[in-house]
Amino acid sequence: MTDRIQGVIFDFNGTMFFDGEFHEQAWRMYLEQVTGRKIKDAEFQEYVHGRNAGDSLSYFLDRELTREEIAAFEEEKEVIYRRLCLDCPEKLYLAGGLPEFLDALVENGIPVTIATAAGWNNVQFFFRQFGLERWFDPGQVVFNDGTLPGKPEPDVYLRASENIRVSIQNCMVFEDARSGIEAARRAGAGIIIGVASMLDASALLSCGATAVIEDYHDRESLLSEYIGRRK
Repeated sequence: MTDRIQGVIFDFNGTMFFDGEFHEQAWRMYLEQVTGRKIKDAEFQEYVHGRNAGDSLSYFLDRELTREEIAAFEEEKEVIYRRLCLDCPEKLYLAGGLPEFLDALVENGIPVTIATAAGWNNVQFFFRQFGLERWFDPGQVVFNDGTLPGKPEPDVYLRASENIRVSIQNCMVFEDARSGIEAARRAGAGIIIGVASMLDASALLSCGATAVIEDYHDRESLLSEYIGRRK
């Protein structure tokens, strides 16, 4: 890694949008509907958080699924998730300090993108609700389209770094889940910042985060310590 980060990649759910309660409620509602049983907290953390829908569904349904089945089942679950979000507009906002941090990255010429386990319909939903085109090119976003292995495999972060034309060794990744941090670590990300929206600092550090933040309000420290100013 060079002495300054040259690109930034964000996970989305739990990292840019603290939607853990919506995400968990929608998954539990859907999984209990299709499996007929209660989902244990430990397996939920292991097989849902940060994973793509295909991996999660294959585990809970205990069989391999076709791409068509995964797409159909995932969208059934995401309809529940988006409805829950829209039913609570007072909670539909980006993480504290994130808009200002993104403004600072753009102002300083730092390429940014998103690498998420969410599908395209959710990505479009997020762009509409949060005005993400202000900072991000949707064509550079890596999402779950069934063509790449999900986290904790490194592929999504390698593809994201290619999309912004920055070596992954010179990228800073923001993640909130164990599988996502492992994916960034396997990819060789220069810096991995854990976002403590669901897991505490000790858990995030123990699975490979370089440092941990609760939100993005201290953007000056992030800029000065890892990135520096280009303008």
